[in-house]
Amino acid sequence: MYEQELPSNLDDFPNYNLKQSAESEKVIVDDDQKKKAAYQFMQSLEKNLRTKISSPQQRVQTIAVSLELYDTIFNKIYCNTLYKETLFPLAESLEEAFNDEFDSITKLLFNESCYRHAFQSVQQQFNLQTSIESWQNYQLLFAALQQKQNIDLPLPPSWIWDILDEYVYQFYVSSRWRKSLKNDEISQLKNIQDFWNLEEILKTLEAFYTQRNSSVQNTLQYLAFYSYLATAKLHVMSGNFQVAYTMLSQIQHSELIIYSKSGGAYQSLFSYAGFCFLLNKEYKKANLTLTLIVNYFNKYKQLYSKSYQYDSLIKQHEKILALLAVTSLYYPEIEDNIITLLKESRNKLFEKYEKMLKYDQQIIGEVFLQSCPKIINTIKNIKELQNEQEINPNEIIIDLKDKLLKEVLEAKKINDVEQVLSLYNQITFQHFNKLLPDKYVQLYIERNNVTLNENSFESTILSKFWQKSKLLDIEVKNNTIYVKEVSVNQRDFINQLAQMNANLEKNIQELSKNL
Repeated sequence: MYEQELPSNLDDFPNYNLKQSAESEKVIVDDDQKKKAAYQFMQSLEKNLRTKISSPQQRVQTIAVSLELYDTIFNKIYCNTLYKETLFPLAESLEEAFNDEFDSITKLLFNESCYRHAFQSVQQQFNLQTSIESWQNYQLLFAALQQKQNIDLPLPPSWIWDILDEYVYQFYVSSRWRKSLKNDEISQLKNIQDFWNLEEILKTLEAFYTQRNSSVQNTLQYLAFYSYLATAKLHVMSGNFQVAYTMLSQIQHSELIIYSKSGGAYQSLFSYAGFCFLLNKEYKKANLTLTLIVNYFNKYKQLYSKSYQYDSLIKQHEKILALLAVTSLYYPEIEDNIITLLKESRNKLFEKYEKMLKYDQQIIGEVFLQSCPKIINTIKNIKELQNEQEINPNEIIIDLKDKLLKEVLEAKKINDVEQVLSLYNQITFQHFNKLLPDKYVQLYIERNNVTLNENSFESTILSKFWQKSKLLDIEVKNNTIYVKEVSVNQRDFINQLAQMNANLEKNIQELSKNL
């Protein structure tokens, strides 16, 4: 029986865990009051992190408080109002200002959020000193999170994912801007012995993800699973696409519930997997993978509306939708509701999609660059950084775009097979060859009849949604191409109807209990 959607728990969505905080009613403009608000936030955070948890229910409640502090108070209120255009004071300066001391883990978590705010919202230009300080803070934070007393800190999964995702993002920024540094900064950089680099980041993430155990759900396990996904993202970003493909292919259906607890992690998992399928010329798998997460998020997006992440999740949703539009050129099976979403998109994707269907190379290239993951020549190690010659940080993505544009021309010829054969019940190869080279018939058949591999992602996830192609079904006999009638898979409809009835009965029973 086919599943209808990706797994998740309703209780994990932000709207079930966040409330409107009284802090949002406060208007603070004085610098001293702003600093005091940051200090009080640190006090509340440390108090919550120190909570002695004696039961599963208390753990849930404590994590809910952490989520409220992190999502609503710090990010939604402080970042968007009090410190919208200014840097946060770091933990050490707050300790000095208020003659107080905080736990090391509290300071590291607070500073990580402060540096993130600086990178994403305040600093318009790359700042080398901020980058160095943030790198050092991450190294200390990850070392602290490995310590026994911190393996089950009451941190919500969304916060854990944000830390790791930002870690990868800041590496991207530091790699991208290293060629735009001023002369004095370049000299300083060449003397630095500790800076963002791929080798150390991979070692840090590996130390976490080798501890994955889906039977246990604590902070360390979320760090482990999310580090695995962050590593795959890192390999895509660095152009190591086959390594990322191999990693993502090992993710199992039973692990999806862990990734679903963070909307950003869930989107990343399926968008990066879909992207890797596209690069590997597995177009039907790419199409299905991206369709799954687009449909999932479109259904549940309003359940993220109370979170500060809502706008960024919506933007990512549109990026994935655009990538799906690109993918559909290679495998032109696209659901009606996806067309509707393209028409309703903020970025007028349907107008671009119509031009893409005419194989407008410029538009296809633009949409691909806008929708694909961040890819760049990263800093491999410190030695390379100190000795590297002039390079183009964007060289990988430019080459990749050119490669895909060549492949889309080949895909057009395969798609043209259907346009030709839709006019015939049967046609000889001799006749067909006058219209198109006959090699594209076999390529068309192979593309439409691709099967799943035995890796975990395909055998345990995609297999639950995999259906026979709805594109034209053809067969070749004695130098003649026969076009079969498109048959309705009655068993699919029976299975789907049975599932709908079962869900309806379950909902009725639950409603009856509450009456």
